Amino acid sequence: MSRVALIYPYFRTRSQNEILFPPLGSASLASQLQRLGIETKIFDCTFETFEDIQKKIVSYQPDIVGIYSMVTLSRNTFRLAEMVRANLPDRLLVAGGPLPTLYPERFCTAFDLVLRGEVDLSFPRFCRDFLDRKLSRQQLKELPLEKYEGLFIKQADLQIDNPMAHYLEKEINSFPLPYRGDFDHAAYQKIWSQMDGSKTTSILTTLGCSFSCDFCSKPVFGSLFRRRSLDVVFAEIEQIRALGYDSLWIADDNFTLDIKFLKGFCQRIAGRDIHWSCLSRVTGINEEIVQLMKESGCRRVYLGLETGNPNTLKLMKKKATIEEGQNAVRLFHQVGVEVAAFFIVGYPGETTSSIEDTFKYALELPLDNISFNVPFPLPGSELFERVSKLDKNKDWNTENEVTFVYESEFDAVWLRQRINETMQAFTDKTK
Repeated sequence: MSRVALIYPYFRTRSQNEILFPPLGSASLASQLQRLGIETKIFDCTFETFEDIQKKIVSYQPDIVGIYSMVTLSRNTFRLAEMVRANLPDRLLVAGGPLPTLYPERFCTAFDLVLRGEVDLSFPRFCRDFLDRKLSRQQLKELPLEKYEGLFIKQADLQIDNPMAHYLEKEINSFPLPYRGDFDHAAYQKIWSQMDGSKTTSILTTLGCSFSCDFCSKPVFGSLFRRRSLDVVFAEIEQIRALGYDSLWIADDNFTLDIKFLKGFCQRIAGRDIHWSCLSRVTGINEEIVQLMKESGCRRVYLGLETGNPNTLKLMKKKATIEEGQNAVRLFHQVGVEVAAFFIVGYPGETTSSIEDTFKYALELPLDNISFNVPFPLPGSELFERVSKLDKNKDWNTENEVTFVYESEFDAVWLRQRINETMQAFTDKTK
């Protein structure tokens, strides 16, 4: 029996900033592979040691191994690839995810091939064709390589760089529900119960982002905004409830962008005895919307306010105003929805005065939770291309939040001190 292993290479760090969810991308791919009759197993490293996950993968004896990677997971990605190559030398190794999508060449030494962008259909088709023909990793030329969207191969005698796919809403709504059978749900639920008393897991209801913030990177889903059918979304919510979860983290970048879609979601989830939280834009928010969100079970929204200075907002290309941010916070606060806000300080081109505007802004607003980060130049963002003396091969650790990974004009020691002072002032204010 042919087998595919999908590896999510995150190992728990137990940082105070750690927020844990099962990997939805792996779950979505597994369901597509299983739909084609391919035996598939997800190896979620979150609660594993490297030694234990190695034993499990080797014991499974997969024919194809796919590893997801992003900028904070690259070290783990290559370590696991090296382990697979050492223990299962004949197996086909495939890389996917945000970082391989942006820089496929970097993965071509350790991996046989890369699949870039949205690969819900192309990766399972590739696996089916490869396995049906009983090929080896040295026989890729025998496949119709031009027909797999996002396929990238760079070998001495084989060069493939196929265009990436962004699936239309009709296609997305034909996809099977994510396969969540291989996750340690008891462990995830225990973590959340200890943290806030809930049993929370994540779900995506929309894909893509039509905005172009300076610090943002969206290599996989791109700029095309698409909605999943609410019928499909609520079938997945029932799947989630059956696994013992009682709360949702809606992981969309733009959940509140389409007000009609948002209203439909709220009307359908109301009365289902399940709470939810989401990211929200500050634009388009009014009293009717926030009241509907509250009544349908919304407990908390997260707002990317970013800064209290209008000039810095323009530098960030946020397409929102300080006043819109203030209005959104006020409206959510008035109906009793908790509001958490993200801020970025030390942005290239801003000033000490504008940073102080942000600290003042954060303390003046009726917020329930705040966090500050220095700019994190994600590969694929405009910011990444602009900052100086950046180690583009660095495996960054986001949990050390006040450390610049590039040459900044701001003193990190001073910035760390001001962040600590502001956080203390916020704690004193909210006691």
